[in-house]
Amino acid sequence: MITDSPVEAQRCRDSHIPYIVWLHDGNRGDSFPSGSFCVENKEDIDERYIDRVYRRTNGIPWDIVETERLIVREITVKDVPRLYELYADKTVTRYMEPLFEDISQEIEYTNEYIKNIYGFYGYGMWVIVLKDTGEVIGRIGLENKEGLDGLELGFMLGSRYQNMGYAYEAGCAVLEYGRSELNCQSFYAIVHRENEASKNLCERLGFKAEGSVLQKGEEYIKYCTK
Repeated sequence: MITDSPVEAQRCRDSHIPYIVWLHDGNRGDSFPSGSFCVENKEDIDERYIDRVYRRTNGIPWDIVETERLIVREITVKDVPRLYELYADKTVTRYMEPLFEDISQEIEYTNEYIKNIYGFYGYGMWVIVLKDTGEVIGRIGLENKEGLDGLELGFMLGSRYQNMGYAYEAGCAVLEYGRSELNCQSFYAIVHRENEASKNLCERLGFKAEGSVLQKGEEYIKYCTK
């Protein structure tokens, strides 16, 4: 449904009907339901846009980017058990925050993340999937951190999938998505000073070290794009 009526938009929202709000001079002062997909030019409503509105309304994850070997898509609650398998390796969590000990808490967090982060920003941390098998092998994404310029690139790859070029392949695609789809030209990454693999990846992706920051008593290197 494409509508310029607040009443019709609310009816669609209440009935879980995918809808797009067309904004124009006659309705700019009207109040539409929160989370509405709004456009000013109907020409912007293409097949991809319609697909994303349909998916968001029906709880289907967005496919973000596709490379030769990988698909980067939004996370779902069904991915959570797989993440516990990947995070079980201590080498993976050595330099990052672990998941909740109670999987029910992680599921609740994931539900809220999908609703509040994807729903508000349209981007965030995603999962990396092997195209050939559909297997989740890690995470990558872009996040907005208050008080910092640009978007933060975060990434994690299961230990058995490292040193195969997957992180670089996904990283290149995600950064290009940030530039072309999110209109962002400034990116940064925060990497533990002892995490040589991640430091090397940042440098391959075109980041430059720009000083250090302290987080929970540990020293991290801030990498930025130019």
